[in-house]
Amino acid sequence: MDRIELHDVEYGDCTVFVGRDQSVLMIDCGSSSEYTRRDGTAIHARFDAIFRRYIPAASRQFLLTHYHRDHMSGFLRKLRDDPNYFDLVYVPAVPFCGDACPVLEIALFSRHFSAPQSDFSQVNTACLSIFDRLQTTVGAKRIRTLCAGDVFSFDHTPYAVLSPDAAAFPYGEELVEAASALSDTLALYPDASDFLRLKDVFLRAYRRCQSAFSPSSKIPLEQREALLSDLSAVWRDLEALRGTLGHLPVLDTLREKLAAVRTLYTETQNALSLVFHNVRTHSGGPDVLMTGDADPAVLERLAPKLYTGYYAVKAPHHGTESHRCPLFSDMEIGHFLISNGDYHAGGAVSMRYIASESIKHCTNTSACPWFGENESCCNRLLRCYEQPLSGALTLKCSAAAGNRRTPCNIYVFGHNGVCGCHCDRMK
Repeated sequence: MDRIELHDVEYGDCTVFVGRDQSVLMIDCGSSSEYTRRDGTAIHARFDAIFRRYIPAASRQFLLTHYHRDHMSGFLRKLRDDPNYFDLVYVPAVPFCGDACPVLEIALFSRHFSAPQSDFSQVNTACLSIFDRLQTTVGAKRIRTLCAGDVFSFDHTPYAVLSPDAAAFPYGEELVEAASALSDTLALYPDASDFLRLKDVFLRAYRRCQSAFSPSSKIPLEQREALLSDLSAVWRDLEALRGTLGHLPVLDTLREKLAAVRTLYTETQNALSLVFHNVRTHSGGPDVLMTGDADPAVLERLAPKLYTGYYAVKAPHHGTESHRCPLFSDMEIGHFLISNGDYHAGGAVSMRYIASESIKHCTNTSACPWFGENESCCNRLLRCYEQPLSGALTLKCSAAAGNRRTPCNIYVFGHNGVCGCHCDRMK
């Protein structure tokens, strides 16, 4: 890998690996905002600038870590406007528990029974239609699903997916019981029998697609296309029911049950983020850990698979305290990648990142309590060991003097152009 580029997309994520052959792997591209808070520009303008930057790339791949708007809204817009932009698209597989899948089931109930324009209908149900969207845009040949145990390649480097485990993810009992209770409640009403039947058909078809599109699958392209068509047909049948279920007398009860698990459902989607790192090879290269919005419990379970140190780690969930993993304190980490925004709905950047000896690369200063109090970058007096002569203060970095090339090869693209690790220059 030649370099890592982070893009300011307000409260959202967009990280790009640029290969030595100038190929790119874009990891997430989304925002929870419609406008950039600094100048009121539509967030789509930021997305357009990002996508224009990589038009000359030798090849373009996209990897979605999980199904939240702040990670995928820009990507979905690009799919709609330019289906041929990405040569390959990786999406996360949703884990099953036997024949059940609480995340997909609650998403289906939310789409059909939640109040219009709720957070569920706008954000969390995107996992339901992802295969239908991809089939009608990039096509079956360019789709891959990922889960723990899978390996994919970028710039001649293999990357191992560490989480989630598609067959053994530890769903919380509350979520599993909530999904079951929703079905049990609806089963009392004969008019809902078509929905419950199609729900089960949909789950089976969805699972077959996830398996068929894994990197290790040997299923021929024609059969994968047929599986996508089967899933899309069931999805259309389910969508056709949306207007016929509003008369059920159980509607208010279902909405109360959904509201009760809304936060847990959202947190579970975060926990299902793809977590991956490079596989160490004889050719070397920087060790990089990408975490999506995985919570500390997920990362703690992965401890035996993690390296003792990394060149760069993507701070989970925008660098907030709620998702800061204690494991990081025991690791040798050269650089943290932190994406946050003026509208930091999930919280400010954790002081534990700020106090660490790692160099922080942040897309925005508004969410930083250190910058708010000191009006200067927390990196200013830290040593960066990527500089010549066994390291020097970050103030001696070429990026601090306005040079666009940095020894660490990590860049942040914000409202005022590109900089290294000195967020003072963002104002």
